[in-house]
Amino acid sequence: MLAFVRVAEAQSFVQASNNLGLSTSAVSKAVARLEADLGVKLFHRTTRSISLTTDGVRFYEGCQQLLGELEALEAEIQGNRVAPRGRLTISVSPAFGQVCLVPILKAFTQAFPEVTLDISLDDRLVDPAEQGVDVVIRTGNLSDSANLIARQLVAYPLVVCGSPSYFEQHGYPKHPSQLQQHTCLNFRNRSTGRFYSWSFAVDSKVERCAVSGSIVFDNADAIVRSAIAGLGLSQMPAYLAAEATSNGNLVEVLNIYRPPEVPVWICYLDRRFVAPRIRAFVEFIAAQKERFIAMCTL
Repeated sequence: MLAFVRVAEAQSFVQASNNLGLSTSAVSKAVARLEADLGVKLFHRTTRSISLTTDGVRFYEGCQQLLGELEALEAEIQGNRVAPRGRLTISVSPAFGQVCLVPILKAFTQAFPEVTLDISLDDRLVDPAEQGVDVVIRTGNLSDSANLIARQLVAYPLVVCGSPSYFEQHGYPKHPSQLQQHTCLNFRNRSTGRFYSWSFAVDSKVERCAVSGSIVFDNADAIVRSAIAGLGLSQMPAYLAAEATSNGNLVEVLNIYRPPEVPVWICYLDRRFVAPRIRAFVEFIAAQKERFIAMCTL
């Protein structure tokens, strides 16, 4: 099973055998015996490449879970004698990952040098079970958390900001309804193609507000830079605006209409045995809560 997984990951019997410290012949025979036992073909083989069959893809997903459980069980039996090690896959939104996660990764790698981080910065809604991701950092409400263990890291406010030069030219909006008279920078989710709507707390109710503008981005950093450049107003997470507001490049408006704060969660699959590398990362990130709060304060 391990030989099969390594071949599937490397898409090469030679590379897999090098990773396992075995001969190519031994790995090839192990996979052949596995196919014979299962009675199915796991790989499409040509002289130049190999790829998983439909059955192979399904078996690979199951093997990943089983081997993960086995690794976690071995670590639990061994107790604290073995340091966390291995490849840890993480999915996090680009904005939160770049601003809040990246600055603390050096400390984690120094504390756990045998853990290799494989981080995907993506706005897609990732299913850890289906896609083999160890840890997911999500924002907003968790509608599909039945099979997940989720811990809240922080909750950040959404703030409307613009540059001093923009306000000198166009004035300050006093109410969300006045945004129709302003140029607004819209953000489009790259995965879904949908615009993120602006929302405000008005008369104790959360209201969505339609805004207009001639520029749309699918990158949070571009939104911030454009707001600083005076191209328009933007509603953004406070952690994106914090540095620019502290140095005067951005000014918050409509702060009395801030909507409810958005929670950020760190999630992993609810399993009987949790791999030490997953537990170590989750505990390390959770211990940074005060730092995250400081980043999200405006």
